[in-house]
Amino acid sequence: MAKSYCYITKKKGGMYIDCSYDPDFLDLLKSHVPAHSRKYDPDTRQWWVSERYMRQAERDCNAIFENVIEC
Repeated sequence: MAKSYCYITKKKGGMYIDCSYDPDFLDLLKSHVPAHSRKYDPDTRQWWVSERYMRQAERDCNAIFENVIEC
């Protein structure tokens, strides 16, 4: 079964992740990215990950979502 969507936007200082809700993804992200290096914005429904953990967060996205689109 294909997972819904995942869009990533890389900017100086970090990366934004806009994805459908997936508890497996959240578990993975929270296990790899310390709380001080990630933040969820309920208004935009996006995760922000610090630049230091961008590569790991992108790997986590690719591990869970079938299509990860970089914007």
